Amino acid sequence: MAKYILKITLSLAVALLAAACTDDEGKVVGFSVNNDESVITFDAAGGKKVVLVETDESWVATTMEPWITISPANGLGSVACEIIVDSSLTNEVRPGAIRFTPGISPAKTLKVEQFGFDKMILPKDSVLTIESSEKLDKRYFEAEISSNVQFKVECDFMGNDEWLTPAAPEFELDRGARPRTIKLRFDWKMNTDTLERVAEIKFVPKSAGDVLKKEAILTVRQKAAVKIEDNRAGDSIALVVINERLNCWSDAWDTSENMQYWSGVKLWEKTDTALPCPEAVGRVRSVEYFLIDTKESLPSEFKYLKYLESLSVSSNINTMLLDIELGTEICDLEYLKNIRLFSYGLVSLPAEFVKLGNSLETLDLSANNFTAIPEILTQENFPKLKSLNFIGSRRYTTSDLRKADSYKDRGGVGLHFNTDTDNTLRNLLLWENLEELSLSNCYIEGTIPDFKVGEDGVVTYEQKDVDAWGGDTIQYVADNKIPKILPNCTMLRLNLNFFTGKLPDWLRYHPHLLEWMPDLLIFHQQEKGYNSEGKVVGFDNAPSTFDYYYEAFPALREKFEFKDEITNE
Repeated sequence: MAKYILKITLSLAVALLAAACTDDEGKVVGFSVNNDESVITFDAAGGKKVVLVETDESWVATTMEPWITISPANGLGSVACEIIVDSSLTNEVRPGAIRFTPGISPAKTLKVEQFGFDKMILPKDSVLTIESSEKLDKRYFEAEISSNVQFKVECDFMGNDEWLTPAAPEFELDRGARPRTIKLRFDWKMNTDTLERVAEIKFVPKSAGDVLKKEAILTVRQKAAVKIEDNRAGDSIALVVINERLNCWSDAWDTSENMQYWSGVKLWEKTDTALPCPEAVGRVRSVEYFLIDTKESLPSEFKYLKYLESLSVSSNINTMLLDIELGTEICDLEYLKNIRLFSYGLVSLPAEFVKLGNSLETLDLSANNFTAIPEILTQENFPKLKSLNFIGSRRYTTSDLRKADSYKDRGGVGLHFNTDTDNTLRNLLLWENLEELSLSNCYIEGTIPDFKVGEDGVVTYEQKDVDAWGGDTIQYVADNKIPKILPNCTMLRLNLNFFTGKLPDWLRYHPHLLEWMPDLLIFHQQEKGYNSEGKVVGFDNAPSTFDYYYEAFPALREKFEFKDEITNE
């Protein structure tokens, strides 16, 4: 009986204790936050976390930190609270706290700790692969980089020449240590090698005090160029690649056809008297590209056209805006005799251009942006050169050279020099082997140079010269000791310049004068033109007829004088 009473008493005590904790089934009595854990942590980027408030009371949550937000910040009963923390502004851990105050129970404090940002430079990619070639305006990439320190860029090209050019990193850091993401542009050059090349780009803090937890490195891999072999197939690949590089507007070749049918392409044939060697048969002898769009020198693939004899590239767009320096792409072509780079946008030739001196016979650089004749163009460097052409070397158009200085900041007005102070034209006129010298439509001013026999190696015509012309045909130049200038020249063009003064006798009595059509291609200067001194251009003694010439060379009258005769049949 006693044991039975004790068992009833214990059961009643348990029931009373349970009733003290819970009035209704499932109802929470008391107050707890986050299962009574006292700390929550966030990384530097901030974010959101949920904590559970469990109670049957009303409550309010408060914080003194502006970087902490509680939602909701008050309630009645149990609620899931969202704690929102902003991204950090420091490199250190920052502490905070949230105080939860219920209506009856004791308040509870939840600590908040946020880690600071490490000092960092973080490229989005660790490895990047780019093409071997592309059009100029697409020859770049942008690297996405997050950083909270100012940095500089260092490139290791693994023993190769520099082929990447980074833009200077310019950006303002966000407040404190928060990383900022920027895009940094890298321009790249084409890979003409048949091997892949690799560059390692390091992003290094500018301040020695900024120590990174991890090195910031981007590895750039550039694909190898198409392999071009030393054979006929290699020539065809080179031609097609060059066509793409130059962005030719003209129709591309049908590569399914034999190369001998490609427009503007000529191949060496077995019967050609100038055939360099038997291996050259079927290889490219000459090629012409026109209507192009490039801001660069000639494509490097020209170097594969081993037996090229003649090259013509012409008509670039926006030529007057370009400042292209010719590279060395064609300088090792040992059989190259004829070069025509018309309206390309050139402003200079490389020193290596002299390598062509043993083969080059014609050089046409007309309608480019040269401000002077390149100094390397001399008879000593190019003893085989017969034709030199700089016609139309005008970047801008003016008829008054007093305004020439106003074009200096825009690359110069064009090919402009004064023969009274500059010996360029004088030296060209002493180039004995030239058969054609064309300088029309430039900005050359001053007088046409005169020469004295015995100075600068100048000689007069001898009897053997007279005999070579056919006896007494040009006896006058020998008898009157006329300087022997450009004796082999059958075409001289000096018209539409800004010459003044007198025509020298070596020109007025030159044996080839009438072949030069002098009234049109020499005597005729810039219409309504003024030289740098404001003087009207034109020659003081330009002849109106050629009677004086026929008196000196009577045997040439019948050959050149126009006879206005009508024959009735």
